[in-house]
Amino acid sequence: MGHVLLTGSQTSATSSVGSFVANLPEMLGSMAVDPRCLVAVAEFDDGRYVQFWVEPRGLVIAEVISNLNIGDARALTLDDETYLREHGWSEPAPGPNPNWRFEATDVEGLRERVEMTGRAVFEVLGERASGRVSLRTWAMARDPDDETGAVREVARVHYQSSLRDIQEQTDA
Repeated sequence: MGHVLLTGSQTSATSSVGSFVANLPEMLGSMAVDPRCLVAVAEFDDGRYVQFWVEPRGLVIAEVISNLNIGDARALTLDDETYLREHGWSEPAPGPNPNWRFEATDVEGLRERVEMTGRAVFEVLGERASGRVSLRTWAMARDPDDETGAVREVARVHYQSSLRDIQEQTDA
């Protein structure tokens, strides 16, 4: 049985950005000790997002949306991209890693991921603590022999329209 309460991939819980960032250590810490492979996507009002992939064997991947993954819109400025690069985020590339990402496999790396993600939310995406964020969490069924990149691609969020737009279309 898992430890993390999941919303499902199509349902979200809404919170303030400040509360989300403040609770990020607890959320990722709980995800890291859960026996399931978990995905969490935190989407902001403008449709941009950060997301997390956490495997039971201790791999935690944090991602920030990139211009490679946003279609015709422009998510980040050159200064934003420079900031992420200079602060240790891996550059996006076509295929299984179209977002800026940072991986951790130990507690120290997880702490660093939490700090770096909070800084990216405020300093790169320009979110305010009083802003709104929608959080979705779900488990991914996966064969332990599957390659992480291929499985992550199935769960990947691609910027097409925001979650709220999709929900409004299905509710109508």
